[in-house]
Amino acid sequence: MTLRGLLILGFIVPALAVLGLYWNQHGIERVMRDGYVTTGTITSAAQTSSRFPISFDDGSLRYVDEHLSIGLRWTGKDGVERTRTGVGVSGAFAARILVGNRVKLVPVAIRAIDDDESLPVVIEDANDRLQDIRSQSGFMAKLAVLFAVLLAALIGWQKWSQSRGPGSAETGQNQRRAIPVALAMMTAITFPVGAFMLVSSYLEQGAAAEMLDHGDEASADITRAVAEVQKPGAAPSYLVTLAWTDKSGQRQTFGPTHISAGFWRQITRNDVQTVTQTKIRYLEGRPTVRPLIVGDAAERLFQDRAGVTGGAVFLALGLVLAGLTMWRFRANANAASVPSAGT
Repeated sequence: MTLRGLLILGFIVPALAVLGLYWNQHGIERVMRDGYVTTGTITSAAQTSSRFPISFDDGSLRYVDEHLSIGLRWTGKDGVERTRTGVGVSGAFAARILVGNRVKLVPVAIRAIDDDESLPVVIEDANDRLQDIRSQSGFMAKLAVLFAVLLAALIGWQKWSQSRGPGSAETGQNQRRAIPVALAMMTAITFPVGAFMLVSSYLEQGAAAEMLDHGDEASADITRAVAEVQKPGAAPSYLVTLAWTDKSGQRQTFGPTHISAGFWRQITRNDVQTVTQTKIRYLEGRPTVRPLIVGDAAERLFQDRAGVTGGAVFLALGLVLAGLTMWRFRANANAASVPSAGT
């Protein structure tokens, strides 16, 4: 595969994902607006394949944007019993219905439309689903734009190189040489991921040190505390949303942000939130900086150290893979420039 082909593929995949996410969002909003309320029963659960996140429900092709999808059975307004599978649910809802590798086959309140196209929506999960879709759609759109810009730059450079006159044929031959696709793709993943992890975690680490040193302290409301599960049998992760009033009298919010399992046990009983306030430290005038939960400071510092270490490892691996990619790329170029016997 050529570099141009790789960039085209890199643009098409997230662009299709954005399209699938748009239709999912449109479908949820339509059902929540026009559907009727009834009770459905969970009949099954399935983990979504990261390689092939597609569902064929009653012959309809759908993009499944969540890690877990469920099957639902309910009786429609027309008295006909209906069953649908491939209904995506958020990690927060998954944590409520999964017990290890088993799913609770329990009744849930849903909205539904009696047609063959619309999937039912679990009412208590609708907001989380829409939030997840918007987050994924924004990320995929940015990724598609990035690849589109790189593709446009490559095409422009190739056109400019070919217009230089003599040697353009040789240039075109060199541009068509294949690149090591596997190495290039691994480099394109590990290098930016490592750079992002390293820089963001380093900044978070510095902000936490500032807060411990001279940050302002406040009593924050825990407006929401949820557990999330990404797949059956996986350990849950825990998140809280915080709200507090700063020194200037402005109401600030932040979250959801991760907490440790130990702190989760402090604020819940039987996985139900019982504590509604906690002490935090924050930086005045910097509302986008993640506040430090005083009772969970050790977990925050551990997360930052792990992020810096992991980012450095990924970045180093990305640099090594980039070097190997360039070496293989030049080797292919040299092989292409050697004339064959008899010419």
